[in-house]
Amino acid sequence: MLSSPEECEQAFYEALDAADSEAVNDLWLADDDVVCIHPGGPRLTGYSAVKSSWTTILASGPVHARCTLAKSLETPTVALRNVIEEVVVGEGKQQRVVSVLATNVYVKTPAGWKMVLHHASAAPDGGATGGPPVRESTSVLH
Repeated sequence: MLSSPEECEQAFYEALDAADSEAVNDLWLADDDVVCIHPGGPRLTGYSAVKSSWTTILASGPVHARCTLAKSLETPTVALRNVIEEVVVGEGKQQRVVSVLATNVYVKTPAGWKMVLHHASAAPDGGATGGPPVRESTSVLH
């Protein structure tokens, strides 16, 4: 039982790093209204679709992602966390780090905190290490 959204998020990224799809899927609320959007992918709705996507992704091996610049909004029962994921992509000497912008939403349940949304998209300019850093903007886009 996870006692905080931060604990749930930490468990999520640790499970990705371990390629443990069962652990990732256990962190999600088993509900028809959960949503997951992988970078460049379609909107997946419902626990079954989300579970299937993580099982497929992690069957290829771990996802090494480190979170930075977390911003959060929390109420007693809902937490929204926006992070920049630094994700290692490629193989062998062809590895590079790309930045992914992600929003994770958690709800408090009788069984502890559970994930209900993960929305990730590539950072502008590809976010490759060595390029311009991802900066927080103070301008309003809409």
